Amino acid sequence: MSVLNENIPSFKALVPKSYFTKSDTEGYYDVYCFGIQSIAGKILTFHVMTDDGMVRGRVPISSIYLKEGKDVPYYYKQLWDCFSENVTVTVFDFLVGKRCQAILRDGTMVWATYKFTVDWFDNPYSDEPTDYKCGHVLVADDGYMLCLPNNRILWKDSNWVTKKLPADLSVFKVDQELLS
Repeated sequence: MSVLNENIPSFKALVPKSYFTKSDTEGYYDVYCFGIQSIAGKILTFHVMTDDGMVRGRVPISSIYLKEGKDVPYYYKQLWDCFSENVTVTVFDFLVGKRCQAILRDGTMVWATYKFTVDWFDNPYSDEPTDYKCGHVLVADDGYMLCLPNNRILWKDSNWVTKKLPADLSVFKVDQELLS
């Protein structure tokens, strides 16, 4: 069973005009993002509606912004391609609006806010415990979007997170087998 497309909680965003037009037009289209599409081996893409009525699909996460600001290379925004067309979207109530520090490819840490989680199933990577990753979709404070796995995010919650992680992260186990 392939699902390919999934609804997401809709949100307003910006997409560079040059993404939709044949010229290098400057500026942005105002859009509503309302769905995602997952294709194995590709970056996560979005379904959007522009403020002039176009509905466009397959707009990459690297071209979605919540505000104009500092940007990072597209390959920092999602470290692993989508695992398959089999995808689900979950909004974890516990994480909605939570702040976090996202660890980018080069080790830089940026502040971000949680939007929703993308999870892949029924493919060789998701079915192998040591390769499994879900992608938390985040908005960096500079306005660009990220899709990062658990091990690239440090969550902030002043009511619960009161301790620092050990400096030596090798003390933690890596999942090696499926739970029975």
